[in-house]
Formats: sequence, C-alpha cells, structure tokens
Amino acid sequence: MPERLQKIIAQAGLCSRREAEEWIAAGRVQVNHRTATLGESADVATDQITVDGRLLKPTGERWYLAINKPVGYTTSLKDRHAEHLITELIPKRFGRMFPVGRLDRDTSGLILVTNDGYLAHRLMHPSYHVPKIYEVWIKGIPGRNHVARIEHGIELDDGVARPQSVQIIRSEKANDRTLLRLTLTEGRKREVRRIFEAIGHPVLELRRVAFGPLSIEGLEEGRTRPLTHREVKMLYSLVEKPPARYAMHRRDDDSNESGSGFTRSRSKRSSRPAISTPKTRHSVSNTRGNSGRPHR
Repeated sequence: MPERLQKIIAQAGLCSRREAEEWIAAGRVQVNHRTATLGESADVATDQITVDGRLLKPTGERWYLAINKPVGYTTSLKDRHAEHLITELIPKRFGRMFPVGRLDRDTSGLILVTNDGYLAHRLMHPSYHVPKIYEVWIKGIPGRNHVARIEHGIELDDGVARPQSVQIIRSEKANDRTLLRLTLTEGRKREVRRIFEAIGHPVLELRRVAFGPLSIEGLEEGRTRPLTHREVKMLYSLVEKPPARYAMHRRDDDSNESGSGFTRSRSKRSSRPAISTPKTRHSVSNTRGNSGRPHR
C-alpha cells in the first residue's frame, strides 16, 4: 500500500520523519531510479526506494528494549569523544537500534531503544505530552515558595518550563540535600538541571524512573530487557490519537487545514507496523550489553 516516503524511511529506522523530509528535499532519496520529491508516496513492497544509493528493504521484526542507563554513558549512536555509548548496552542480536529521546551523560535511569521509527518519533514529539518521571537530589532545602515557583513555571532561555507535577520526597538537613520527584512532558536539553539552577538549588543526582506507563523498577543499572507485548501496546495507546494541537482545534469540515491534520493523525492506526516482541517479559532480562566493561 502506498505511503508517504518520509514515513517509510522513518519506519525503516533510518531517521525521524522530519529528517527524512530534509533528505528528500536534498535529493538523497530515489524511487525507481528517479529523484523523489516532497509529498511523494511509494509502496515499499513494489517500488525500489534508495537512500544515498542504498536500497531500502522492507523491515523485519520490531524490537523494543528498556535500558537502565548508568552515569557516564552518552545517549548517541556515534560520538568519538564519548567514553561509553548507549549502544554498548544493547545486545548485538537485536541489530541496529536507536534511543527514544536522550538522557544526559551525567543522568541515569530508564531509556527506551527500538528499531520502530514510527513509534519512536511519536513518543518524542511534544504534541503527545508523554510523561517522564525523574527523581532528583538537589543541594539545600528548598522552601514552599521554591516549589510553588516550579509549579507555576520557570522562565528559561528557551521558554517557560512547567512540570506536570513536583513533589518533595524527603530532606536531609545533615547532608544539606533534598530528594524530589518531578514529572515532565517535554524533552528539552538539560531541562531538569536548568529548572533547579534557576531557583538556586543545583542538581546533585538525577535519575529517570518512568517513561509513560513504564517503570525502571526491577531493572538493575546497566541492564537491558525487552518490553512485553502489552507494554508496547500501552506505548502505542499514548500516541495513537490526534496530537494536542489537532484535538483542541478539530472542526467538522475535514477539508480544512486543522481537520486534515486531525484526520491524518487518526488514520495512522491502520498503518502502524506489526509488533514483534517476546511473549515473556524476561527472556533476555537483566542482560548486559556488548562491552563487558564494568558499569558505574
């Protein structure tokens, strides 16, 4: 069945849809030996699609892994300056996979990796407001006014950061530090750290403990496990609906711009890739990755 080229390329796990559009505009994509154009559709089963001269093959099994990333690992597929890469924690048998979003080198906790470009792109898109929960140790003992400031929004250099919720778990006066739990629905660079720097309580330790419905509980640091079929379905349920900007402005006339956007978002339910995950939760549970190095 014909689909937009950028969607086909993203589903193949090569990049996001936005990047695929840039590749098409730059002339890097061909369909049946002809340079493709933006907005063009093709059928991966019958058309010959190439990216930079390499044939795009129909995708095989989809894999979805949860990783408890230790401090010191860079969330990147390639970085010659990084001491450790997230790819070192991915067992080789899963092939090429890419992270869903990022965690800073000095941040630990739950991160997802997959070869399902369709799902990854939607989970990262800010329109879907997928919640991520962080536990953060900060220096000092913040007052009620500091928590209120965070709840009402902190002005950063790239706009207002407004967490979905913030809660003080406990304070340790002897160690002059406080543990908080923070829920964000954005993925801005170093957002948590910048929020607490803005109120004069810098971050000492930062760990992500949940991504959407998924929890890090039971997964040891430096270990990897595949998601269950049920967990993948729960992730899809977060994004198989119109983005907020379409849902809020839906009109009865689907021929207009916002209505068309709404319809496109809804229509992707029938075209999502088949889910191929192990039937048991722990078939490769707590599996160390490729490096064999000790994890910090």
